[in-house]
Amino acid sequence: MRIRVTAAALCTAVLVAGCGGGGGGSAEKDSGAAGSGPVSGSASGAGRKGPSGPLGEAQLKSAALTVGDVDRYQITDYPVKPAGHSTARPAACQPLENIRTAVPDPEPRAFQGRLAFSGSGPAAGAATTIGLMAYDRSAAEGVLDGLRTALKKCTAYEGGVPARTTAEAAAAPDAGDEAVAFALHTERDRPDAFVVVRSGATVVLFCTASGTGAPAKVPGDLVSAQIRKLEA
Repeated sequence: MRIRVTAAALCTAVLVAGCGGGGGGSAEKDSGAAGSGPVSGSASGAGRKGPSGPLGEAQLKSAALTVGDVDRYQITDYPVKPAGHSTARPAACQPLENIRTAVPDPEPRAFQGRLAFSGSGPAAGAATTIGLMAYDRSAAEGVLDGLRTALKKCTAYEGGVPARTTAEAAAAPDAGDEAVAFALHTERDRPDAFVVVRSGATVVLFCTASGTGAPAKVPGDLVSAQIRKLEA
């Protein structure tokens, strides 16, 4: 697995064949996460509420997954906060490009990044970047609202990379207070799978790149473990 580091973004930092680079492939409707769940953009987990106020850096660090938290995964810090901005054309697609580059609008008050790599089990060969982002409640809700709106209007766009990117909604996992899932497929690359979960005032971004040639899928056990730890 070749790892290519791009300073511009968390999601494009892992990449061999996804979240920014690789070979061919096709997206799957369930590319968001394993298991069934509401369609992309639906609110879920009404009885599970994370912290309602913005978390500080130390609180986010405590809430982030670490070595030993999830069986079969190697988990390391990815402490570099994403920086930079790219413009999507048409503008309706901008929230998706913001997530692809891990630079949402508005910027989070605090950020913690992790890289999870599975060497065995169903997700073997896949690398998942996880970004925990602290907001106030209304801003966190706005990030998810923006993604829902974009997925209704946007099927393809240009910008950020010298190629056309197509977008496809996926089944969102039953996690946090609400979740959105989708796949982005840039020309000449494999599709990358994204899941964005809001728990209280915290937004958690998952981006999975497949190193096996198969379409990427955000592992459901990884999503569940991270949201459980955040809400504990």
